[in-house]
Amino acid sequence: MKKGIAVFCWILLWAGTCWGQTLSIEYGPATIPIDQYFTISVKASPNKPAKVEGFPEVEGFQKSTRQLSSSTYKTGEQITVVYTLTQRYAPLKEGEFNVKPFTLTVDGKTVAGKAIKVKVGPPQPVKPAQDSLPAAPLVAPAPEFVDVKENAFLTLYVPKKRVFVGESVPVSLWFYVADTDLGLLDFYQFETQIMDIVRQLKQRSAWEEVLEQQEIQPEKIKVGDKAFTRFKLYESVLFPITAQALQFPGVQLQMVKYKVAKNPSLLTQNRLPEYKTYSTAPQSIAVQPLPPHPLKDQVPVGVFRLQEQLSRNAISVNQNGVYQFKVEGEGNIGALPPPHTLWASSGIEIYPPEVRQYKNAANGRISGGKTFRYFIVGRHPGTYPFKTLFQWVYFNPVTARYDTLQPKLTLRVRGQEDQNAFIRAQDVGNFYDIIENESNTLAGLDHMQEARRYTNIALAVVLVVALFIFIKKNS
Repeated sequence: MKKGIAVFCWILLWAGTCWGQTLSIEYGPATIPIDQYFTISVKASPNKPAKVEGFPEVEGFQKSTRQLSSSTYKTGEQITVVYTLTQRYAPLKEGEFNVKPFTLTVDGKTVAGKAIKVKVGPPQPVKPAQDSLPAAPLVAPAPEFVDVKENAFLTLYVPKKRVFVGESVPVSLWFYVADTDLGLLDFYQFETQIMDIVRQLKQRSAWEEVLEQQEIQPEKIKVGDKAFTRFKLYESVLFPITAQALQFPGVQLQMVKYKVAKNPSLLTQNRLPEYKTYSTAPQSIAVQPLPPHPLKDQVPVGVFRLQEQLSRNAISVNQNGVYQFKVEGEGNIGALPPPHTLWASSGIEIYPPEVRQYKNAANGRISGGKTFRYFIVGRHPGTYPFKTLFQWVYFNPVTARYDTLQPKLTLRVRGQEDQNAFIRAQDVGNFYDIIENESNTLAGLDHMQEARRYTNIALAVVLVVALFIFIKKNS
């Protein structure tokens, strides 16, 4: 009996542990001095959170560092671990600020945070510890701040300086800061600033594919012999539509730059926030037209290859098959046209294609594929190479030459030709469209003669009556 109870308790303990991740959001004090952090924490149990996204931007605060801690609780034989991930926010000025409702995503699971009002007041002096004897009040001298030169810069990276019309142009905006100076800078009202920067970088003469990123992640990189951390602020790929040059103006990003106390102390504020603006240099990308070609204004630009597939290599007369013409590669996938039809064969019927596409956007590249799926019906016996029916012309910017993708598959139609199939397939007009709605009752050939006879009799009666009334009226 005791053994069964022990097993039952162990099962309950295991089920409780594996039931699922418990999430909750906690806020720090709603009233803080300007020299202290406001915090938003997410608590997770029993698993350590691996990926947390969605900590909000708060007006009047600068998002700072994160801290992960854990606490272990023991209830009887059960041990519970609670992990706490805390996002710190540094106040930029005094006043009342609103934290709007937001949603955090923790390892794919969401948890909602409610709105809260935070009040930021003046710095609070540190009270000395009370002793048995009265102590003289401790007054800290006003700190002296110094401006430390930071190693940081903003840059717009455009690797191509000359392109063809329709060729991809990767564009990315980066902010670099030396690892030794990370504590001197923070982002300031980033969402508002980046919207204005993106508006300035847009090009009216180009098709734009924006490479979305959920969160700005720091990347470690070496610049010369120095270790830097860089942040990708914006990324897109442009495809010029005309031969007009792409003009990128210089853009500006304002950051919070801290002055540091000359003599740091636990009793006073050790850094003073100010603002500093970083700028990029303007750039111009030359766009040259495509070389002369009959299809110059219609062909796509990029590096592509052909993948084709045929449901059956041989079909019988009046039997159908499916031919798949798939273009894969790197370029403006969304604008890829269907293959050019060379001529319409009377031996097979080819219906308009069903179109499917997929694309991947990463590292300044747009790649993917577009599939044209044709439904085909054999009408006359014979052999039909698809290279005589389709071709797909494009311009390769790497070789600066036009190229053509030609099918290699061949369809064979077997069997005897159906002489009546052509008649059945023709459009006989609207005459037969009303057959279902008309009566099939036979009408006699003398039907019209009888109608004419009755009409004449009725007219004669009307004439006699009119003559009778006229004579009687005159007499």
